[in-house]
Amino acid sequence: MSTLAEPNKSLDREKMDLLSALEQERTLFHPVQVPIVTVSATFRKELAHRYRALYHTADDVVFSRAHYSMAVAVYEAAKKLRKTAHFSDPTNYVSERNWGKVELIETVGRLIARHRTLKWLKNKVETIVRNKLPITEAVVEPLLYLTEETRCPIISLHYEAGNILVKNGKKVVQVVTDPHVRPQYLGCLPSENIIYAVFDEETKKDFMKEAQRQKKTIADDQVVVSGPPVDPRIIKIGKKEKKIEKGKPINLAVTTGGLGTNLGEIKKVLQSLAPLLRAPERIRLFLYAGTHRDFRDFFEDFARKQHINIGNLDNEEAVIRILYEDSIIDANENLIKYVFPWAQGFITKPSGDMTYDAAVAGCFLLFLTPWGEWEENIRKRFIRNGIGRVLKVRKARRQIVNLISEGKLADSMHKAYQLPNLFRQGAENIVMLQSKLPCRV
Repeated sequence: MSTLAEPNKSLDREKMDLLSALEQERTLFHPVQVPIVTVSATFRKELAHRYRALYHTADDVVFSRAHYSMAVAVYEAAKKLRKTAHFSDPTNYVSERNWGKVELIETVGRLIARHRTLKWLKNKVETIVRNKLPITEAVVEPLLYLTEETRCPIISLHYEAGNILVKNGKKVVQVVTDPHVRPQYLGCLPSENIIYAVFDEETKKDFMKEAQRQKKTIADDQVVVSGPPVDPRIIKIGKKEKKIEKGKPINLAVTTGGLGTNLGEIKKVLQSLAPLLRAPERIRLFLYAGTHRDFRDFFEDFARKQHINIGNLDNEEAVIRILYEDSIIDANENLIKYVFPWAQGFITKPSGDMTYDAAVAGCFLLFLTPWGEWEENIRKRFIRNGIGRVLKVRKARRQIVNLISEGKLADSMHKAYQLPNLFRQGAENIVMLQSKLPCRV
């Protein structure tokens, strides 16, 4: 079933919430060479500061760091290529009457993320949500209004935004963010107004197979291998190979995702690793809570029970640091500023954002349980190239100590440093692909 809204030829501006902020945001889209959209999160604190606008909900929502951080990556790549760019997420401008749909998605997602026993519900919700996304109706009006006067093809980091735009006559470069082709990516086909940027050649083959399965017509040159979009600032970090020094502790980041996944596993991992934090410590930890208060609270309790003082974000000698922010913007920026330059390895689910970023930053990867099939595909690729391994949660201490003594973590870091350029050039490749398409005069 298609989730696409019918073309909206006459947007009713009088009925739109936050119209003043929308008007100002739209003027930023109009002149730029690289307009970028995503569906990932709200960041009203920053928008309220920019536009002096009041917002009708108490808290920001975060569906995904990945779709936000990859949009930032493309934006930074455009700047590096000396092109004007702007990006936005229409979720920030959803009307009050539709806000419940946004909260429903986040609430259900967080519930499942924290309770692995609800896997049956996850599978059911996956089917419903992917084919009948409740947020679709909510974002249509603000998305179309934001992009109504854009001159150049729009880069989309979420299939729902891309499908809506193509359905309404816009030209789109749709980024397939993972080595996994959701059927929904093809929802707007057949159309000559869309080009897909995909992870690798294997993903392109999967895309063409899915098109054949759905009996959708698409030209071969409409599916282009770009590589994953990684922020140029992280790529710069990875230009210098990281080393594990004998007698010094391993710098290890432990991270969750946008919906707060793997909390149960992370609790078991930290319990296992606790003895390695005692002097002389074998590891140091940077614990990434993202925007999740329950993760922050658990991390603080863990440090307290270990009688370890929590260091400031910039204290690289601290045994434990915690990164929590109430804004996805601040969380992402501080990851880039403090975590990726310092960390030698990551304990993380194999998500597109954290896996790609950590590997390009020159880190080894120890994987928690994947969230879905797309993360299983990511895990397979990074295990195959020697950078990632499945973490044995209950035996994490023994596994990490053995990997250190056998030199395998150092070997994985070296392989991360040697990653093919495709993993580093994705964001720029996407901008260059978009730049080849004509803009409206």
